[in-house]
Amino acid sequence: MTSANGKTPVAAPSSASAVPTSESNRTKSIATRLTDAEFAEVEYAASSAGKKVAEWLREAALAQARTTGEEKTTDTVLLAELMALRSLIINLFAVASKGPLNDETLRRISTYADAIKDQKAEELLARKSSQSAPESGEKSP
Repeated sequence: MTSANGKTPVAAPSSASAVPTSESNRTKSIATRLTDAEFAEVEYAASSAGKKVAEWLREAALAQARTTGEEKTTDTVLLAELMALRSLIINLFAVASKGPLNDETLRRISTYADAIKDQKAEELLARKSSQSAPESGEKSP
């Protein structure tokens, strides 16, 4: 497998995250280009975390590199299931407040919750993502 620059990625040794590191031990650097909007977003995230941009980027890159693909999707799956439970509870209370529930109604409510859970999870993640990004034209503190 090769990366976008044509080089084969090298896996970090498993002990890399356990080794205490000081600034003097860091001898490698990575450069990247960002648009003004992207830079503002990164700068805002770093300042919100109370960190310098370089420190925040390093921690974000290492956290991403140390996360497996399975861990990345677990949150989305869990969120979708939580959204299904939310839908079930809301709809069960709404229907039960009007009288007894029958098997067909329970199946319909369950089927509906399963049908919308992924979409609702994606909507919630998109909403949270847009809330955490700085507004265009907004200056960071």
